[in-house]
Amino acid sequence: MYFFRSFTVLFIPLVCVIGTVGAQRHDAGSSPPTAPPPKQVAVPPIIVPDPLNSGLGALQFFTTDATVSAPELLAVQLQSSNDRVRTAALSAIGAPGRYLTPQHIAFPHSVRLDFLTLGDTYELDAILTVELDQHIVSAILAPEDQEWHRLATASYSTPFSDPATTPATFLRANRSLRAPQFYTAVFHTTTPGPEGDFSEMEVHLRILNKRAAITMSFVSAQRTCDPTHQKPCDFTEQWLQPEPTDPKDEVMLVSATGHVRSGDSGDPIAHAESYDAAHVRTFTCQPFLFSDVTLHFDAVSDAVPCFASHDSQHETQRDQPRDIPRDQPLH
Repeated sequence: MYFFRSFTVLFIPLVCVIGTVGAQRHDAGSSPPTAPPPKQVAVPPIIVPDPLNSGLGALQFFTTDATVSAPELLAVQLQSSNDRVRTAALSAIGAPGRYLTPQHIAFPHSVRLDFLTLGDTYELDAILTVELDQHIVSAILAPEDQEWHRLATASYSTPFSDPATTPATFLRANRSLRAPQFYTAVFHTTTPGPEGDFSEMEVHLRILNKRAAITMSFVSAQRTCDPTHQKPCDFTEQWLQPEPTDPKDEVMLVSATGHVRSGDSGDPIAHAESYDAAHVRTFTCQPFLFSDVTLHFDAVSDAVPCFASHDSQHETQRDQPRDIPRDQPLH
């Protein structure tokens, strides 16, 4: 069940007011009328790739600061039958250039608008997500001084024909680990491999200091298989949870690893998320501390086995990993 605030998009007709531009008057009858000044064309801001792109897997992330129309109006314009209106809206959200050419002005397959508190105030921000032929694009929008600004765009190259990838699987949201009264946008992208392998990247985003910041990125799930099929496939699942001793600034990255048979990759039941998760046997924990300078969680130390404190006192339990349920605090 989604926690985003529901809303109703109202159709807003676009009215073009055409006025009569008269020539300037001149005292001398021989003076020709002065032509009206040329229409000023707004130059779009330069979008600079974020340096963190190297650690975001298949996600492309670009930061900017561009004034745009209200999110509700952009959502309507993206569905307009007028090519010029639709192109301007696609450009406003930062869609790839291939969809802005006269030969290929895209019609979105779906448009999703979510309002949520991504920043450090209670003002609602917006994420406008558009599903195109070969991409899913999310524009991060924030209000400021009676205007809306696009702070960033997240883009994932994936064909519309892939039933496993939808806006719902691409974009989710969690309560912020540091401040549960706010939200964190969580993006998921998957890179498949030739032997039933795959790697799923999870990217966390918030709006801090009036800019979109990637606070954390890591491989949330990964299956690596031996091409000779002589060894079982290695499976890893990772997730974040609060660190109980310092939940405000520190989080724990828990890694669960296990093995599955390589032939299982073709079995329908092996595609269920619970199948791989049932095979995890080893757990490690790594603390991360939030930096107010980089607006990012940085590792405090290396990952260590997640053992309960009393396990070391019992020889029979010393080598047994601690069973750590997802999203539950460590003790």
